[in-house]
Amino acid sequence: MNRKVLRFSLHVVLVSLLTSGSILWDVIPARAEEGRQVTATPFDRKIDGAGISLALAHPSGVPDKNPETLFMISRSFRYVRDARGDRWQSPQETDARHSGDCEDKAIWLFYRLKLSGAHDVRLVIGKFKRHMGEFHVWVTYRDAGGGLCLADPTLQKRIWHVSDFSGNNFYVPLFSFDGINRYIHAG
Repeated sequence: MNRKVLRFSLHVVLVSLLTSGSILWDVIPARAEEGRQVTATPFDRKIDGAGISLALAHPSGVPDKNPETLFMISRSFRYVRDARGDRWQSPQETDARHSGDCEDKAIWLFYRLKLSGAHDVRLVIGKFKRHMGEFHVWVTYRDAGGGLCLADPTLQKRIWHVSDFSGNNFYVPLFSFDGINRYIHAG
């Protein structure tokens, strides 16, 4: 089976599970904009493989307190697709290579924002456009005023507020990760 057919088939199964209520995960109620906490997601192996939790437990480097500076650094990384499969790099690998694809750049930014003490930082897995077949990865965090910000170092030139995209079928979250907990979103 070719990769596009396989990805589409997996997407159809995932969407069917999400919309039918047949998810087998243990769901804990939460505020709607935060998603619902779950015990597992289909992306756990990728997240664990990138060593994010381990990196957060044993941080390295000097934290930068400025989200805009961190965003611009992550934007400067050269975009490089994975040669085979879809391997998620650790933040340290992305730093060393100064390159990666959307999840690698987002993981680096997520890690650095967490180190800097930013509030409510999440690595978000979803769709850039609701109808697209491929998944996309970006970061959200709360600014000093409590607004929820969206930082996508692959497709955007600046940080936006999530409300700038509400209702227009862009940046549709499906899952998110805060460093400890995993969440599912309505999508």
